[in-house]
Amino acid sequence: MKSDIKLAFFTNPQRETAVNGLHRAIHMATNLGCKCLISEELKRVGFPWADEIGDQKPDFMLAFGGDGTILRAADEAVKYGTPILGVNFGRIGFLSEVDPDGLENGLKRLISGDYELDSRTMLRCSVNGGTPHHFLNDVLLYKRTFSGVAEISIDVDGLFAGSVICDGVIASTSTGSTGYSISAGGPVIAPGLDALIITPICPHTLTSRPIVAPAEARVSFSMKSAGCLSVDGIYTSDIDAVDVITVTRDGVKVDFVRFERQNIYELIRQRLS
Repeated sequence: MKSDIKLAFFTNPQRETAVNGLHRAIHMATNLGCKCLISEELKRVGFPWADEIGDQKPDFMLAFGGDGTILRAADEAVKYGTPILGVNFGRIGFLSEVDPDGLENGLKRLISGDYELDSRTMLRCSVNGGTPHHFLNDVLLYKRTFSGVAEISIDVDGLFAGSVICDGVIASTSTGSTGYSISAGGPVIAPGLDALIITPICPHTLTSRPIVAPAEARVSFSMKSAGCLSVDGIYTSDIDAVDVITVTRDGVKVDFVRFERQNIYELIRQRLS
């Protein structure tokens, strides 16, 4: 059976269960006639029967792990314009579509074209107008020390939206609204609604509440003291008091493979109960 489909496989090489699942998936995909591609990092730890991605464009990327691994896969997938199939080897798995037991059936449906694409908006973050970093979930701006609080000013489309004394601020996409933001008291936003959610972390006031802005808004943050920045947990940087962190949209999206219509509300009840 020859499918002529190129599948790129992505996982954290330190996660043994996910690596074992990836081994099994590559054997399945090879038997189904697919060409299997992996990163240089994975090639170094094994997988002699798969080729390095190099400059080849995969048709799909299969990410094995939890949501953190899938976020890293999304950062790679947008470079190729490749849809992602998430295979859940994590604890929650909001972004995944199949569990390990359903992998073989998922591969067959993928190859036969029996799927739909779920398009998710990514936002971008830059410091002082420098190199932008795209994110699917969230940006975290927080104080550098354990003691004390941070004072963070927020502007939306050039208008002052307020200053909050807190431990930090989360700027999340609709996809990221079920991540750190929901733990900090932020709202759940349906994935089909493009929005930018600004959620304070442990605000030192009773009146500070999350803000939901349009995804196309240009939101700027500045701190009155040194802090830290984390973008999807992938890119981190120290921030000085003079720095301006800007979050906005530039049209980048990432597609996820779905075999069934996703009920985000049921998923929240299942995964967070």
